[in-house]
Amino acid sequence: MKIMRVLLSACFLAVPLLFFTDLTSNPFTVQSVLLYVLLACMYGVSAVRFLRAGHINFTRTFFDLAFIMYVLAALVSWLSAVSAAPQYLRQTMFYNFLDFGTLLLIVALGAYVISKNVVFSGVIESKTNYILLFIGWGALWFLLPRLKTSLAGDGFFAHTFDVYGLILWGVGIWLGTRILRKLTQENVLVLSFIACALACMYGVFQSFGLDVLWPFDMHQFASRAFSTFGNPNFLSSFVVMLLPGLLVYYMRTESRKDICVYGFLVLVYLFYLSFSLCRSCWIAAGAGLLMMWMFGTLRALIWQRKARVFWLVVLGVAVTYLPVFMQSTRTALVQRVAETAQVTPASFTLGVQRDKIFPSLHQRLYMWDVSKGIFLERPVMGAGLGNFQMAFARTQHQTLLHHPNLRELKTTTNSPHNEFFFQLAQGGIVGLGLFLFMFMVLFLEVHDFAARKKEGDKKQLLQALFCGILAMLADNMLNISLHTVVPAFIFWWIVGAEVSGVGRAERNVEIAANPVTKTVALSILSGCVFVLVWQGAVLASQFYFFRGQKYRARQNEAAAVADLSKGLNWYHANSEAGFELGNLLLSEQKYAAALGVYEKTMAAAAYHDAVYYHASLAALGLHDHAKAVRYLRETLRLDPFNLAAYETLAALVHQDVIYSDGDTMTLLERGLKLFPYDTSLWHAVGDIYLKRGEKEYAKTVYKNALTLDTLDKSLRRSLSKLYAKDEERPEILSQAEDLQGYYDQVQHLQGSSKRALKKLRERLEAYVRQHPQDTNGAILLARYFTLTGNDIKSKELLEEVLARHPDDLSANLALATLLQKAEDTDAAKKCLENVLFYYPKNQTALKRLERLNAKAN
Repeated sequence: MKIMRVLLSACFLAVPLLFFTDLTSNPFTVQSVLLYVLLACMYGVSAVRFLRAGHINFTRTFFDLAFIMYVLAALVSWLSAVSAAPQYLRQTMFYNFLDFGTLLLIVALGAYVISKNVVFSGVIESKTNYILLFIGWGALWFLLPRLKTSLAGDGFFAHTFDVYGLILWGVGIWLGTRILRKLTQENVLVLSFIACALACMYGVFQSFGLDVLWPFDMHQFASRAFSTFGNPNFLSSFVVMLLPGLLVYYMRTESRKDICVYGFLVLVYLFYLSFSLCRSCWIAAGAGLLMMWMFGTLRALIWQRKARVFWLVVLGVAVTYLPVFMQSTRTALVQRVAETAQVTPASFTLGVQRDKIFPSLHQRLYMWDVSKGIFLERPVMGAGLGNFQMAFARTQHQTLLHHPNLRELKTTTNSPHNEFFFQLAQGGIVGLGLFLFMFMVLFLEVHDFAARKKEGDKKQLLQALFCGILAMLADNMLNISLHTVVPAFIFWWIVGAEVSGVGRAERNVEIAANPVTKTVALSILSGCVFVLVWQGAVLASQFYFFRGQKYRARQNEAAAVADLSKGLNWYHANSEAGFELGNLLLSEQKYAAALGVYEKTMAAAAYHDAVYYHASLAALGLHDHAKAVRYLRETLRLDPFNLAAYETLAALVHQDVIYSDGDTMTLLERGLKLFPYDTSLWHAVGDIYLKRGEKEYAKTVYKNALTLDTLDKSLRRSLSKLYAKDEERPEILSQAEDLQGYYDQVQHLQGSSKRALKKLRERLEAYVRQHPQDTNGAILLARYFTLTGNDIKSKELLEEVLARHPDDLSANLALATLLQKAEDTDAAKKCLENVLFYYPKNQTALKRLERLNAKAN
């Protein structure tokens, strides 16, 4: 039991607070590894104890059957998905199971099983002396920069070993075991309150610019307090779960010192929620507090302590509003609040105009729509446990093709920011039904417990914990914290605590040693060893990957290649390391090595479209056209808006028409629809059909292309050659010939008489009236007005064209030129950004935008 107390102390104290700023690219990687290792050790200790003692006791509860049914259904869903998947996806599904499926089987199941066997005593003991000691312990960490011991070198121990830090952690774990000397759920909660408060305090200090342990910004969260969780949403969820229970501790105590300490912790929690700027967590916290008010027992407690609650509310409102008056946080806070004004009933649609996209809302709507598509493909059992990320990447092209304006929202995610859609997509109707059934069973048992038990600490605390569970579920209607190891661990621990508190004592079961149970114990012990080895490999892989990135930033290519190779070899599912290493080798023109790395990465991440595309470039470098075509086709299935992949595939098939099968031509024709103003793509596809001997198809392609770009003389000549002298020629040829004649006249306006200019203008205006669908006529007329000094009329014409065809390449570039001439730099930039939205990597737009940005700087 002493060992278990130490391990539990580390789980609830070290895991939320331990982080290294220069060890892995994601700080919570170390937290995840540590939690997996600690849980494995706890299971291992229990197995050894059983084998030595010959028996073990555990608690069998009402919730077990519901939870086990859900876990078994999840396992069956994965097996079903694997059996139905093509061979090349199965290795990826295995790694997905390791990365995400074990979150359920190790973290969730482990936290629940251990927690439900910890007694819920029903007595809230005063632990405020320990809380104050831990606050002092936290303050000692601010001396770390001055007392830190640094080892020479850039190895693992050079980043992790420190005498002062080791002493502090030893003291902290010892204090934690003192709190857990009597192992009850109430004392475990106190340790959780302490860890959460220390993390919140550190986050608040970050907002004040006192980040002595992490003295640099962290990419997208630079303006928000992310503390020791690496992401503000995760710590905010931690706060939301614990806040109702902490309020009961605050209201139940009689000691003034306890009132002050617990009240201070509540204010710290609220203070951090303000600085974190997590809107979903504020909604969830409100839901949890509302649920507390709905429980009659808790409502009576609030009325009983109304004076105490009143002053806490006043102070809570004060600290909540404090960030509004702070220079460092006011701008970000006002912006986050103002963004909510964009959420209106009319904005809840994916058919939104590009300039009205609100990322926080439409990114979620987009992910939910993709999740719905995943569910419809396998409605009964879903995509399978751990397979959501792969299924999402391989399904999202359907939503993108239906809503092309959302192409910038394309993403890779392991959760859709909505637990309902996640369960539906990953587990199907069965998974969602059992997930909801679990919490319905828990609610009914809590309701039954409340009806038959008298008032007291236990009843009020259990109801508050249930409010925390509901708040976490409410938060995860817009968040992903249930799929991150630390918040998931505390969530399932609280579920186990709830079950332990409302369960019946007579359900204790003793298991005696026999050949079957000993075999199970040895299997568990073997599984624990596997987890230790696996997580060690994961940590080593992430360490070498991050160090390789730093070497590459220093332009030490040889060291970068060595470390990235180690990262990939330690754990083949580290797709980031594989992609980075492949790109590095590709830049050095080591095509064979790069292709080998990409193919190894594909096996572990068959949903990574960028890996397929770069693998095709490596195959082209080796002149392996068959592989290049195969990987380009896979790229375009995953990312239908990769213009470079369409162009590369078209050039490759044009060079070797043997690869122009039905699937390839279907993809290329889709590219023509998605990028209609890319003339080079039309030329290539038309030429491919000619090489295939399909003259009529080539005619259709050239005709459609000329309809879109009537000023392209090369297209007109190519189409003219396909018609014999006695064959009826399409009207578009004569139309294009007329407009191209006008174009030549516009190009030579200088020196023309007023009469000639007037006559040309009349002809252009007549052409525009006769062919209103041809945007090139209006664009050419706009050019005429520009050259004759009427920029206002020219701008009006171009804006009319873009109002009807916002993706018109020529119109955007022409309007950008006009606006730049008028020194309206912001509007010119917007036009060029429109070009790059519809035609990524367009060199003309890129160079102009680069010049404008350089001029602005």
